[in-house]
Amino acid sequence: MKTFSAFRDGVSTVFKSEWPTLVLWSFLLSPLFFRILVSYRYSKIDLLVFYTIAISLLWLLAIRFVSSNQFKVHLLLLPFYLVASIDLFLVLNFGSRLTAAYLFIGLTNYKEAGDFLATYWQSITAVLAAFFICYGLGLAGLYKRRLYRNKALLLLACSGLLLGYGAYFYKTVKMNSFGRGAVLDLVAKDQSTPVGYLSQMGLTATLYLESKKHIKQRLESEVQLTSVSDQSDIDTLVFVIGESSRPHNWSLYGYHKETTPNLARHTGIFKFNSMCTTAPYTSVAVPSLLSLEPIEDWDAIASKKSLVGIYRAAGYATYWLSSQEVDSFGGIIPQIAAEAQHRQYFERSYDGALIPEYERILEQKGAQKQAIFVHIKGSHFEYSRRYPGEFAKFTPASGSAKDKMVAEYDNAVFYTDWLLGTFIERLKASNRKAVLVYVSDHGENLMDDSRGLLGHGMGNEYDLAVSSFVWASSNISAPQTHKLSTLKAREDQRISTASLPHTLLSLTGIAMPGYDSAQDLLSNDFVSSQCPHLLGTGYVPSFDFDASKLVLAK
Repeated sequence: MKTFSAFRDGVSTVFKSEWPTLVLWSFLLSPLFFRILVSYRYSKIDLLVFYTIAISLLWLLAIRFVSSNQFKVHLLLLPFYLVASIDLFLVLNFGSRLTAAYLFIGLTNYKEAGDFLATYWQSITAVLAAFFICYGLGLAGLYKRRLYRNKALLLLACSGLLLGYGAYFYKTVKMNSFGRGAVLDLVAKDQSTPVGYLSQMGLTATLYLESKKHIKQRLESEVQLTSVSDQSDIDTLVFVIGESSRPHNWSLYGYHKETTPNLARHTGIFKFNSMCTTAPYTSVAVPSLLSLEPIEDWDAIASKKSLVGIYRAAGYATYWLSSQEVDSFGGIIPQIAAEAQHRQYFERSYDGALIPEYERILEQKGAQKQAIFVHIKGSHFEYSRRYPGEFAKFTPASGSAKDKMVAEYDNAVFYTDWLLGTFIERLKASNRKAVLVYVSDHGENLMDDSRGLLGHGMGNEYDLAVSSFVWASSNISAPQTHKLSTLKAREDQRISTASLPHTLLSLTGIAMPGYDSAQDLLSNDFVSSQCPHLLGTGYVPSFDFDASKLVLAK
């Protein structure tokens, strides 16, 4: 009993001394914990979450014991509190932390700030009120208060920070090899508070400076529309960009495991059995599949408006929803996202986190057409982190590392099938005249043969082949239905992901320079692709899938 009484008295003494610090800490930590509460259904509480919490607490402890004059310290930290206010606003309104995604958009779309403030002024006011109360109360409590310093605890906190960052850096070096990429990955994953804001700003500045030339050209480029036909009655276009998803593991394409049961139940699906990407890397493949420019002209792809900007210029309300993180591996994708009128990121979440916002968009009334671009995590490595536990349908056939990996990959495909099925069901329920396009950025190697290859970037029959299909609602006009029926004839033809932009412009009645009927899947002029693509070694004009299969069979 005496021990408990002594403990209680000790806690009471610490609280009386430290309550102003705790009030300030609570505000700085609020974005992190609200993010967990807001999205607990859509994200896995994994090591990365615990890492972020631990690093945040270590930073706060280091700040606490660096000086006995905490009033002065927290006065100097005012910029971090203001950034934390923005972070809290994003979490409460968009379910996302302040990362390089939003900083990059703000840096390249500052002209839209007026419209943003007009829309969210009430929420901004509420967050600022919380900031003034917490910050004011904390500073008032610290004023003229001298707190004890503890050099041992300061040293312990700093040692913990070195150990924490060092351990993560070691992990990322193992995955990406030592170099610039490993450093940027460490910076991208640092969402601690308050110092993690500097990491996100540094990453944003790096990405901006690297692509400053293309950003300037893209902002200055104008979409030259020849005409927009009123004959197309499609009022909603949904373009879903998958990740690392190859057709080999989809039952929709004949895989022996039932990984895509939801899509199999839907009518109106036109699948492509032989579609190839223009690059086995996300940073190149995604800009290419959203551009009218050929893959051999990368500068044109990087400097001209994408399909997102084209639909915006054509009068569509444009949206970019993403569960992908903005980091150095994304290249110019943030610039493409910035072309949309409305953007929202759900970093470190399952792809299912996109559904509520997707539903909200579909529920909007009005005559304006919609173009919704969705960039998902799909089957990105580590596969086991891409789906909730209830989607772990497939188990390893044996105890081997390969069988475990394949089972996890299949579960990720199973989850993507559920997501795409849900997107289609919501479109059906909305009664919109709609088309949904799904295409993966690239495929994936799963140690399929004696080469033992894993991942992508090799440029072979496993990472160049991608899953892709088009779904159309049953209420579109008879002429449009007839037009889409042409896709059935393309099912077994060799098609490049580069054909999709040309096909969609044709389907939605948009005419403009750069359109190529030879790449339009709905045109009689269509020519089967030779699968030109970019590798780290340069431009590759073609890839012979059949020849590769013959080589492997020997």
